[in-house]
Amino acid sequence: MRFLAPILALVLLALPGCASPPAKPNILILLVDDLGWRDLGPYAQDLAETPNIDAFARQSVRFTAAYSAGPVCSPTRASIITGKYPARVNINDWIPGTDFPHARTLPPPDLDQLPLEHVTLAESLRSVGYTTFHVGKWHLGGRGFLPQDQGFDVNIMGSHIGHPASHFFPYGNSLNDKPSASHAVPLPTLELRDAEFLAHRQADEAITLLRDAATKPNPFFMHLSFYAIHAPWQAPAALIEKYESLASQRPGGTNIPRAQIVTAAMIEATDQAIGLVLDELRASGLDKSTIVFLTSDNGGLGPASDNRPLRGQKRSLWEGGIRVPLMVRWPTIATPGAIISEPVISQDLFATACDAAGVPMGTDVREDARSLMPLLRGQGVSLGRDALYWHFPHNETDAVGPRGAVRRGQWKLIEDYESGTLLLFDLDADPGESTNVAPQFPDTASHLAHLLHTWRDRVGAKMPSPNPQVDPNIK
Repeated sequence: MRFLAPILALVLLALPGCASPPAKPNILILLVDDLGWRDLGPYAQDLAETPNIDAFARQSVRFTAAYSAGPVCSPTRASIITGKYPARVNINDWIPGTDFPHARTLPPPDLDQLPLEHVTLAESLRSVGYTTFHVGKWHLGGRGFLPQDQGFDVNIMGSHIGHPASHFFPYGNSLNDKPSASHAVPLPTLELRDAEFLAHRQADEAITLLRDAATKPNPFFMHLSFYAIHAPWQAPAALIEKYESLASQRPGGTNIPRAQIVTAAMIEATDQAIGLVLDELRASGLDKSTIVFLTSDNGGLGPASDNRPLRGQKRSLWEGGIRVPLMVRWPTIATPGAIISEPVISQDLFATACDAAGVPMGTDVREDARSLMPLLRGQGVSLGRDALYWHFPHNETDAVGPRGAVRRGQWKLIEDYESGTLLLFDLDADPGESTNVAPQFPDTASHLAHLLHTWRDRVGAKMPSPNPQVDPNIK
């Protein structure tokens, strides 16, 4: 019988309606740091020009209610890489976090590296034959916890740092044997590249890897994680001059924050870099077999990003801190130009990639993440999940304490962990979260709070504690 099996397989493939399984798609995640919900042309950006991303949007499915798993970078990055909520991984603040010694509460201990026992997306995909590349920001641990320790065959620029010393060469590295500046970006080579912008260098490194991948039979996964548009706010001089001129021609242009002008230039420079990578996919013949995700790790940071009409910014659980752009291009699967309003979250990228590659997922991932495949195929309008959750047991500022949040349908609840106050918003009617309707809908607020508390218990979320150095009677 074993000799007949190959012959039988060929006969079956020849029958009408029988075909060989489709090849596993390549997977490319384009992660832009600190990119706010409105920072791109397809999401109503009205200063920065993003022609390459605009063209990409026309070829993609665009999500209008996509969320980052955390309001700062490291938790969301952990979520994308593991497919789990940050609270389950116990990385809830950026690494190593912000200290607020005079705040009324103290955060619980948070990890400074992604534990190796979590199965990463790179490890999952490599187990079924993928070559795995990381290019750019990592920020999930240093020595022993770097991308090459977490399933990536190649790591370029990934380290413990959260932002570069400079977006211009040599990016904080020393070229004269003096100690390098803090936040130096590790590079494969330090050959002199005058006036080179970091996003463009990342594109160059990615393109080299893509050209090599095009000659190989196995599929690839690339995590291209841009250091832009995180501070320091810098951009090529010509682009800054362009946006200074454009801003001056707008009504009230003199009131546009300088940070927004420079950030607009950074966004266009990053758009150029993304365009180069997408052009290489097309030139190498890889574009038709590659899923491309484009998203951010958290909401925009003021004053660099204009998040209106959303309230809040990076580090808050208001919509402006966690609503992010998300576009997915998947030729032959996704309908170009489709717009989806179903709420989705960072870890769904993990589930979608595993679904596409035919990789089984662990129990925690199946609970926390959902494949976007049905939405991309146009097979439904809902992923059937109960709710989305956030846990930020850290202080937003000295004055604003830790909070949690849950979104279910049109309703979003924010719980203040210090006071127990519940804030309820109808996002359909009030996307700017201007009116707390908990007094009008107490049953809804109570039900969502119960969901949030149950979820926290389920994932083992750690809670803050009172700060013994602060008098609790002082408001």
